[in-house]
Amino acid sequence: MKMFTKIATASAMAALFAAPAFAGDSESYVINLEGSVTSNCELVPEGSTTANVNMLETGNQGFLVVAYSCNSPYEVTLSSLNGGMEHQESGGAVNIDYDIEATFGGFATVNSVAAQGTPQPIATNTDWTNILLNGGARTGNLDLSFDSLAEYAVAGTYNDTLTITLAATGI
Repeated sequence: MKMFTKIATASAMAALFAAPAFAGDSESYVINLEGSVTSNCELVPEGSTTANVNMLETGNQGFLVVAYSCNSPYEVTLSSLNGGMEHQESGGAVNIDYDIEATFGGFATVNSVAAQGTPQPIATNTDWTNILLNGGARTGNLDLSFDSLAEYAVAGTYNDTLTITLAATGI
């Protein structure tokens, strides 16, 4: 009985493959592939540092080179905590604004007053192909300057916190 089943099965298989195919007869098997890559944005340097600012110098105070990369569309922004160099002894009654010249693939000047509480964009990239071709890597320069001698700096200590933020916008 087992032998008969094997012969019948073999005969059926042979008939299945030996039968002529009719025109228009086809089958297909679809495989849907899926994957993902997490957004990754890096800013160098990162963390925090302290920079001494010459309150009596109206020219450029030197510059900071920033390297950054992001594997998705992104925006780089600047924000100021105090809107300028806040005089500590006066409790903030004296506040001297400054400009940041930013060269991040283009040129932008951001005033500290405008950047207080409202991050100001200094670089934006929404071109996926451009991000792919350059590996997302970019550099930029920041240069601080006081815009006028008319803002007389009184004796005392001053501070502000300038924040550079790189954020993915395409995901």
